[in-house]
Amino acid sequence: MMQLWHMILNFDAHLPQLVAMHANFVYLILFGVVFLQIGVLPFFFLPSNPFLFVCGAVWAASQLNILLLIAVLIVAAILGNFCGYWLGNTVGQVFFVNYLKWPNQAALDKTREFYNKHGEKGFLFSLFLPVVRTLAPFLAGVTQMRFAAFVRAVSLGAVFWVLVCVLSGYFFGNIPIIKNHLGLVTLLGLGLVIVAFLLKKAWDMFAKSNQL
Repeated sequence: MMQLWHMILNFDAHLPQLVAMHANFVYLILFGVVFLQIGVLPFFFLPSNPFLFVCGAVWAASQLNILLLIAVLIVAAILGNFCGYWLGNTVGQVFFVNYLKWPNQAALDKTREFYNKHGEKGFLFSLFLPVVRTLAPFLAGVTQMRFAAFVRAVSLGAVFWVLVCVLSGYFFGNIPIIKNHLGLVTLLGLGLVIVAFLLKKAWDMFAKSNQL
């Protein structure tokens, strides 16, 4: 059991061996890992950004079909978001809101207002953030975010997340200095995404202030 648990927590480290032994079956495993970490709250701990990066690097080294990998991961991310939304809209509403009365109505209204105003932009980046990627669709369901807007946002976010992480690994993951400092590279990449988002918000505020 301890070996199994260690393998789950360090799945990305075992990925090359799994691909070598079960190349076709691995697509199903990858789908499950991405789907569960996004769509089901207890699985928030599963590997994420470095995991997708390693997938890209492994596929480059193994000369496997990168387009199939990207398609599988994008579909898994979108369906995972749908699952999280559905759980929030059903279990979240019944258990948390109706039974536990948490969050209270005031907090619920504020969260709903936030999702209506900023939810679509937030889902472009939420998948890059641990824990947030799992909570965001669940809370969107709890607050009953407009489903059409949710579908549009999570679809774009899934494409952006998978392409950035997988293609980065595919083209750069087997360079020794990057391979040996994967955690730092991941943090730098995430930092660039957040800085770009903050700069865009600052520019919007500046432009709005000049119009007044």
